[in-house]
Amino acid sequence: MTIHRKVLGVYLVVLLASACGNSGKAKGEEHGDEHGEKEGHGEEEEGHDEHGEEEEEQEGLVELTPEQMVTAKIEIATVEIRAVSAEIAATGEIVPPDNGIARVGPKMSGRVTRLSKGVGDAVKAGEALATLNSPELGRAKADYLVAATTARVTRENSDREKALFDKGVGTERDWRNAEGEAAKARAEKEAAELRLHTFGVSDAQLKKLSVDDHYGSSISVTSPIAGVVVERPISVGQMAEPQDTMFVVMDLTKVWVQVDVYERDLQQVSVGQSVEARVQAWGERTFPGTIEVIGAVIDRRSRTIKVRVVLANPEGALKPGMFAAVKLGGTTAAPREGLFVPASAVQRDGDASVVFVPVGDHEFQMREVELRSRAGEWFEVIHGLASGEKVVSSGAFLLKSEAKRESFGGHQH
Repeated sequence: MTIHRKVLGVYLVVLLASACGNSGKAKGEEHGDEHGEKEGHGEEEEGHDEHGEEEEEQEGLVELTPEQMVTAKIEIATVEIRAVSAEIAATGEIVPPDNGIARVGPKMSGRVTRLSKGVGDAVKAGEALATLNSPELGRAKADYLVAATTARVTRENSDREKALFDKGVGTERDWRNAEGEAAKARAEKEAAELRLHTFGVSDAQLKKLSVDDHYGSSISVTSPIAGVVVERPISVGQMAEPQDTMFVVMDLTKVWVQVDVYERDLQQVSVGQSVEARVQAWGERTFPGTIEVIGAVIDRRSRTIKVRVVLANPEGALKPGMFAAVKLGGTTAAPREGLFVPASAVQRDGDASVVFVPVGDHEFQMREVELRSRAGEWFEVIHGLASGEKVVSSGAFLLKSEAKRESFGGHQH
C-alpha cells in the first residue's frame, strides 16, 4: 500500500513537470512567431525604402535605343579647365523701357460700349482704344452749361450795376454785391470746365456744347503713347472704373537689358559704350545697342553692378521676356581659369540649366548645373560638374525632350 502511493506520487510529479514544459514551449514558440513577423515586417519596410531611393536616383534618367542613338547623333565632350580672356559678356532679360509702358484706364466710371483695339494691334498716341457710356460725363456737361450760363448772367448784371453807379443812379453796395456774385459764378464755371478737361473734353468740344443740344455721355479711352497693345483685360458691356486697367500698351521700338558686370571689370565700362546682343530665337543675328546707365551700388554677395543696355528694336524682333547674351565692345575680361562645358551641351529647363551625363552605353542622367558666363562656344560652370566628367555635347535637346516625355508618362502612371 505504501509502495503504490510512492509510485503514484512520482508519476504525478513527472506528469506535472512535462505539462509545464510544453506550456512554456508553446508560449516561446508563439512569442518567436510574433518576433519573426515583426522582423519580417521590418525587412519589408527596409526593402520599400530602398525601392524609393532607387526610384529617386532614376529620376531624370534617359535610356535610348541604338536606333535613337544614331538618329540623335549623340556626341560626348569632356568637362575641362580652360584659361579664358575674352570680351566682357553678360546675360540678362529683355524688358520694355520704364517710359515705354502705359496702363490705360478710364477717367470716369462707365460701361464699355465699343472696343476699337485688341492685343497685337499697333496704336498711335491719342488714338481711341475704346468707348464708354458714362452718365457721370453727362452730369458734368450739364453742370458746366449751368455754370457757364450763370457766369454770363451775373457778369451782365454786375456790368449793369456798375453803369448805374457811375451815373449816380445806383448804389455802390448793389454794384459790389453784383460783382461778388459774378466772381463766384465765374469760379464755379472754371471748376466745371476743369472737371471736363480732366475727363478728356477739349476746348473745341466745350465750345460746341449748347443748352439746346443733347449732351451725350459717350467718351473715348485713348492711348497716351504710340506702341502695341499687349493686354486687354476688358470686354464689351463691362463696367470700368478709374482705377481699372483696360489696356496695356508698350512702345517696343527700344528695349532694355539689365546685365551684371563684375566689379573688377567696371573700369572698362562707360555710358555710351557700344554692345552687341544675341537671343536664342534669332540664332547668330546680332542686335546693336549702347550702355545707357551704370548702377550706383555694388551687390555685396555677387560683387557685380547693374548696367542698363538699350537695344534698338525697330522691327519688334526682340520680345520682353527673352534672354539676351550681351558683349561689351572694346573690353577684355580679366584672364582666369575656370571649368567649362560646350555651349551646345547646356539646355534650359524652366529657370534652370541642365546637362546630360552618360552613365551607361545608352543611358544618360540629367543634371542641373549653375553657370557663370559664356566665353565663345563655352559656358563656365561653377556648380554641378567636375573636371574630367563627360557630358553630351550633341543631341542634348533630344535627350531633354525624351526626359520630359518619360516624366509625363510616369506621372500619368
